[in-house]
Amino acid sequence: MDKKLYGFNPSQDVIRLQTKYTLFKRVENILFCTVVKGGFDKSLMTQAINLLFERHDCLRIKFVDKEKTTYQYFEDTRCIGVIPEKKFRTYSEQTSFLHRFRSKKANCYTGDVLRVIFAEDPAGEQLIYFKISHYVADTYGIGVLVSDLFSVYESLSKGTPLPPAPGSFEKLLEKDAEYRSNDQARVKDEEFFRDYFQKRHPENPMYCGVHGSRSDRWMKVKKKGGFAMPYFFVRCDTEGYRFAMPRAIGQQAREWCEKENISLATFFFYTFAVATSLINDRARYQTPLMLLDCRGTVSERKAAGTKVQPLSVYTTVDYSKSFSENITDEYREQQELYKHTRLTYLEVEQIQHKQWGHSMLSQTYGFCFSFIPTNMPENVTFQVLSNGKCSLTAYVALMFDVKTGSINTVYDVQTILTRPEILAEFNNTYIRVIESVLEKSDIPMSELFANF
Repeated sequence: MDKKLYGFNPSQDVIRLQTKYTLFKRVENILFCTVVKGGFDKSLMTQAINLLFERHDCLRIKFVDKEKTTYQYFEDTRCIGVIPEKKFRTYSEQTSFLHRFRSKKANCYTGDVLRVIFAEDPAGEQLIYFKISHYVADTYGIGVLVSDLFSVYESLSKGTPLPPAPGSFEKLLEKDAEYRSNDQARVKDEEFFRDYFQKRHPENPMYCGVHGSRSDRWMKVKKKGGFAMPYFFVRCDTEGYRFAMPRAIGQQAREWCEKENISLATFFFYTFAVATSLINDRARYQTPLMLLDCRGTVSERKAAGTKVQPLSVYTTVDYSKSFSENITDEYREQQELYKHTRLTYLEVEQIQHKQWGHSMLSQTYGFCFSFIPTNMPENVTFQVLSNGKCSLTAYVALMFDVKTGSINTVYDVQTILTRPEILAEFNNTYIRVIESVLEKSDIPMSELFANF
């Protein structure tokens, strides 16, 4: 093979870890859809989707095993061909189809990384279903892909020049390979994480979820002195729930973040962490979720599949400080973690295990959290769908429409552990926390949340 081979980047390392140890492999797929009110030209949309393969090299990735190691390379061309069509007479028929559609994983070894279906629901709405490999585009990358798709479709419809293509994922892999090959810097990163766990965060954080003391399983483990529930190996069914966040809150949050120079993703992540802390005995050191965020440079933000997960994220909620002080400290620490990502997740996990006697491997994936900005035309809505079966306790996605300012909070939760009424109650707590910190972000949180 004369193609240049690349190893996995940090995000792909974490996904490989998930797929290796989870009982269900559905985490390898991400299922999402767009609803296009008024319909769309299927011929033009097929053309636009095939142009995605040309414009986004991450969709041309193929895996190959060599000397007991998995590598990836980029094919020069790839297209999706004829796109199947489905018309659903009933919603039960639609749901049954989605269960079958999500069950078979995308296969990066054959280049089958993206599947698309045109559909019409029983109400006559025109939909496009997508199933994409987690390895080639994570949630932030999906926002990039879908936004670009409709920009290309609009250009084709109007006969205008196509917009500039997003950045290259291959260039980012080259950058990652060069970054990780710096042995001297890797030694410094290892020293950083040893200091991080031994001096700055010597206490193992506890698991925190949306249930609080109402979770019998969590309370049982807590009474035994355990830090976390071993959710990593739980078999479960998941179900998705969607809550619309008041638009005024989104606007106020944007204004607050601009004033404080804090990213909007960090704001919603940390307010979620505060909400979980409040219902879990005001736990100070906790792993309520993993912060999933994009990288910093403009070129990286434009390239699908480039989202990096900090390797050892957990939150510290200090009630003696104000919210502004807490989130500033959190944001600074997040940025510092981004600067020390040369080690693989497993290498960091080994440092954790040596320090604490056990690692965060069993608890880190209790929650995952994503903030997904999208730029959709006025007649198009975007949503991530439930994976159906998963080893996560919950996946939480905030989908932010940059044009309208609207935000939907989507929870993909274990039905075996979470009842809808508990989730609705937690979401109300989450909104109350946001409202409270926006109103008084400069007073001690012990005073701010005295009546919670």
